[in-house]
Amino acid sequence: MRNNIPYIEVTGIERNIDFDAHYKVKGYKGISFYLLGWKADEVENEEFEDIELSPDYSTVIAVMVGDDRKHDVDIDDLELLAEDGFCRSCGQIGCGCNVYA
Repeated sequence: MRNNIPYIEVTGIERNIDFDAHYKVKGYKGISFYLLGWKADEVENEEFEDIELSPDYSTVIAVMVGDDRKHDVDIDDLELLAEDGFCRSCGQIGCGCNVYA
């Protein structure tokens, strides 16, 4: 986990991933995540002497609800959550403190 992971921001559904939804992530028990976009590789463009971002469609950048650190997550490790299945404040799955019904 690094906080400066390059990514390409996405909203809506792209490649069967709903970037507006919330997810449970394998290896992180009991906490919900939201998605920012596709992880990106920085590719040097020699013609224009700059850096371009190339999307890695097997990996998304996810953030725990209630946190700000970015995690790179394999798309096979995502499990879609019901929008009323987690707390919007702390991110805990099953907490009923701040739930949208």
